[in-house]
Amino acid sequence: SFVDNPPEDSKIVREEPFGPIVPLLKWSDEADVIKRANDTNMGLAASVWGKDLEAVERIAKQIEAGVVCMNERNPVTPFSSFGGHKESGIGVENGISGLLSYSNIQTFTLKKQVNFA
Repeated sequence: SFVDNPPEDSKIVREEPFGPIVPLLKWSDEADVIKRANDTNMGLAASVWGKDLEAVERIAKQIEAGVVCMNERNPVTPFSSFGGHKESGIGVENGISGLLSYSNIQTFTLKKQVNFA
């Protein structure tokens, strides 16, 4: 479902909607859309869509989210890390970062020659 130009302070704009729903918002320039996209406490995932691939990539690199998809929906693979930024998510899954989140790092040191005189 699409919601055409909802109010800026509406729940669908301010919070992460978990469901098949997308708010369609109008914007004036790239700086405006980046500011508005990042003006939230959430940052799990985002997507940037457009015909100008250079602009899509330029905008995507400035979005504060754990996953930013460009002209596609979330193509999660076992090799790509997935985790939220800000108040989103509960850690990292998949990829090297996901595996490391299940590890307990422990460091051991040993000096082989010691004078205990």
